[in-house]
Amino acid sequence: MMSTRRIGVLVAHELRLTRRSVDAVLVLVAFPIITIAFLKPAIRPALVQSGHPHANGAEHVVPGQTVMSAFYLVSLITFSFFTEHSWATWDRLRASQATSLEIVLGKTLPRLVLGIVQFALLLGAGVLVFGLTIRGNALALAPLIVAFAACLVLLGVAVTALCRSAQQANAIGYGGMVLFGALGGAFVPISVLPAWARTLAPVTPTYWAMRGLRSVILDGRGVAAVVAPTGVLLGMAVLFAVVALRRLRFDEAKVGWA
Repeated sequence: MMSTRRIGVLVAHELRLTRRSVDAVLVLVAFPIITIAFLKPAIRPALVQSGHPHANGAEHVVPGQTVMSAFYLVSLITFSFFTEHSWATWDRLRASQATSLEIVLGKTLPRLVLGIVQFALLLGAGVLVFGLTIRGNALALAPLIVAFAACLVLLGVAVTALCRSAQQANAIGYGGMVLFGALGGAFVPISVLPAWARTLAPVTPTYWAMRGLRSVILDGRGVAAVVAPTGVLLGMAVLFAVVALRRLRFDEAKVGWA
């Protein structure tokens, strides 16, 4: 029987480790804010040309950099698993009373919350510092953000299941951040991407997150506009969960960080 107490102990442990991680703060919050300041003026002409004459650039850059940096959640998930192998604590964790599901939940729930908090912080900074105006119903973004964070967290578990070494998982995490960010329209508006990129874009979670964010922030739409993107993201999350369930072997030997 699943124990909330055991999950709580694991979550508390992971939160202590996360608080010590300077990298997480830099990649999830500090770096995006710096990038937004530089890219905002450059993106404004593209938004104006696409039919938004009152746009100032923040409408794309703030959600775009938030979505792209959120991909670091994948690396944080893989790191939390492979670190156990590096510290030679994985077998001890398996030998504890915690079930496999409780271990996974203990490692993923803090990162899910972290992803949601990151969105709140960066969108708030966008409004207060960079002149971002959310033209639609801001509350409509809530299910989209939760679905996107869950999608990335479960992608991290799937990557952990598929990789044998921490180096492999790290390469996929950072490579996915750049590749999915570019293909999904986080760097620049999807309308200015080449045709082949626009064709491939819908296979990335980034594309659907940006589609929902753009609909509310730039186009002034409401809940109806995020239903489809949220549904696709949840579908991707289920797919990643299935991969993780089929391939994650707790007795499999993995190579942690040297």
